[in-house]
Amino acid sequence: MPKPTEQQLQIINSRFSQTALTEDNCYVFPNLMIDNLPTSYFSIIQPALLNTFMEDVKSGVALLLVHNNRKLPIGRSFDARIKSEYVPDGNREVLTLYGDFYVPLGITVEGGVTTDDIVKGIDTGINFATSIGFNADDWKCSICGNDIRDYYACPHIPGRKYAVEREGNDVVETCYVLVGENGAGGLLEDSLVYAGACDRAGVIRNFSADVTDFRESSKLQVIDDIKNVPVESLITQYYTKNGSVLFADTHERTCGTDYLKKRSEDQVLLEKVIDVLGKFDIKFADESELETVLSESFAANQDKANELEEASIKVGSLTEELQKANDEITLKDETIKELTEKNEELSEKAGLAETYRKDLIEQALSAGVRSQGNAFPSEMFGKFLGTLSVDEIKTVIEKFKAEFASKFDGAGFANEMNNDGKEKELGRDNFETEAEFRDFIADKAVEYASENGVTITEATKSMYEKYGKESE
Repeated sequence: MPKPTEQQLQIINSRFSQTALTEDNCYVFPNLMIDNLPTSYFSIIQPALLNTFMEDVKSGVALLLVHNNRKLPIGRSFDARIKSEYVPDGNREVLTLYGDFYVPLGITVEGGVTTDDIVKGIDTGINFATSIGFNADDWKCSICGNDIRDYYACPHIPGRKYAVEREGNDVVETCYVLVGENGAGGLLEDSLVYAGACDRAGVIRNFSADVTDFRESSKLQVIDDIKNVPVESLITQYYTKNGSVLFADTHERTCGTDYLKKRSEDQVLLEKVIDVLGKFDIKFADESELETVLSESFAANQDKANELEEASIKVGSLTEELQKANDEITLKDETIKELTEKNEELSEKAGLAETYRKDLIEQALSAGVRSQGNAFPSEMFGKFLGTLSVDEIKTVIEKFKAEFASKFDGAGFANEMNNDGKEKELGRDNFETEAEFRDFIADKAVEYASENGVTITEATKSMYEKYGKESE
């Protein structure tokens, strides 16, 4: 009888047993629990789920008799490890989960059986088969990668062979269920089972004896066909080396099997249609292609008159489009013409505005000369006036006029009156100096230009003609 080591006893007593066990009253044994080879149910436990199981075993899972979870456990796991080892039958390296279990001796379980009896059965080779119970929420098809329960997306049946294309080559593959690829799930328990339970039918018969009681205390329901299980259900599986039983946490079932059967019958009928139409050189692979092929065949045999009619419609459509294009071009030409006329009008106004501005500048310069005399810097001041606005130039002119008026206020060139009461016409000889005469002419020119809308130059010439002669 295997006895625990000091290290094993330390783990058992520190983490599990409330009463210190010794090597004399504690039985330990290693157990090959599960690996990632294909099972008899054509399922493969994925490495991520194996790691989850290992942590569960280390935390302690119950050791039961024949998966009877309504009876108390006879032992518990206390340690686990995953080994990579070569398996000759599979001719490959596999990952194997090993668990260490302990059974306290001297305990009587239900039915009058003692743990010593169970241990003797293990030592003598009577009780050698074990079976795990677990659940997982990830059950994928190895052929298409979809959820094996989703019969719309996955038409494949576990255990059947299918011709598939891999990397451009046609190969035959067996459909397997890849369990727990995302690692989500849990190891529920490990059981000692009878050798007869290795056959799947035997497992189901063995469960049937207790299935009524089992269902009274649990929502788990035996699964006959995984294709009829809702995708969102939680699947629990119990299996031994040669057999397995599946349970779902719901009694609800889908019509997956019937759907796939009907789809298979429809496929047979489609293949017959493909064979018949192929004799008429109408080739297609599925229903969607059949509709396309028939449409193309009908189009290819259209009457020439229909083709001409279609061509005429196209020509008419093109003519309408061309007319629309011509109308748009005409509208654009009219818009361009209108914009050109407006541009010319604006250019003309801009020219008039520029001429008016130049006249104002000339008036300002003349006013400056009249006010300040020949010392007035006309060239420099002209550049300065070129930076001002029209209103600002007018202001400058008014200032020059005011300056001139203040300088010559009361000067002796006021007009005299004739005997008949009329104003005498002034002449050059009425002014004491030539400078005063020029200032007088400039002032009159500004007034004349402002009143008659002529340039300063024209007004100045007129004033010279009027006042340049000798006075009467």
